[in-house]
Amino acid sequence: MEPVSVHVGGHVTLLFSIHSEALLPRNQGSKGAGFCIEHGVVSTVGISDSDTDKISVLNYEGDNFDDGNELYLSLLQEFRKLFSISSPVRIDVALELPVSQGFGMSAAGLLATSLALGEFFNRGDEGQLARLAHRIERENSGGLGDVLGLWAGGCELRTKPGAPPFPGKCQSFSVACQALLVWDPENEKHTSDYIDDEAWISKITKAGEESVSRLEKIEWSEDIWETILSEADTFSLRSGLLEESSRANLLNLVINNSDENMSCHVCMLGTSVIIVPRNLNTAFNVDELASKLISLGLGVKLTSLQ
Repeated sequence: MEPVSVHVGGHVTLLFSIHSEALLPRNQGSKGAGFCIEHGVVSTVGISDSDTDKISVLNYEGDNFDDGNELYLSLLQEFRKLFSISSPVRIDVALELPVSQGFGMSAAGLLATSLALGEFFNRGDEGQLARLAHRIERENSGGLGDVLGLWAGGCELRTKPGAPPFPGKCQSFSVACQALLVWDPENEKHTSDYIDDEAWISKITKAGEESVSRLEKIEWSEDIWETILSEADTFSLRSGLLEESSRANLLNLVINNSDENMSCHVCMLGTSVIIVPRNLNTAFNVDELASKLISLGLGVKLTSLQ
């Protein structure tokens, strides 16, 4: 059997509320809005050349990322139980962006691997495989609504928390424009630092619920692009997430080096920023900005919104 490779792009959350109190992981998640991006994770599944499973995870620089192995082992073990698979499996995961920077790498990796396992062994449908990825993501506190966002694609609004295709509910539209990702390599923020903290849960959820309640009253299309960007800024302020100096300093540095055609927003929950066109009908060139930010020691990746 030939190995199967699946690529899933990453996900950037702009605003969100936390709904992790449900007993079952499929009912946990978040409401919110975000972008699905081109760069993400490639997962390749095949038969192991030994009697044991083999898992390899490479970070975005091509180095071994052994800390990620346990996540994919958990997924493989649950896939075995669900579909009665006994063959020894090899899983090779290649990350295209850094972890713990708000780019949805755990969700993209789990979804890519779940889909690759399903295709390789001819088991399950996309809904089952996405729900499996969501469950493992929640059990490891790796994220809340990223898998649901990836399921929708494009620029998405999640109006009911949970796994895709249900009970989670979302809507989306395609953007298909360039975006620049910027991050501080010296400051990583793991999602669990916030979504498992009662004080942060309260502040984030209040701000997120307010934003979602306003957005869901408007027809979700590219006509409200500027409204979405405005709500992202409002959320970052009212949630208190911009009170953290490392995040605020990065955003201010990027804004000070950008021009009037660029709109800069914090990626939740990393020390990172996404730069998108302020107006979808306006020319958008970030080459000079990217070079400047790289010279300042920041991580930079040109990608595109789906």
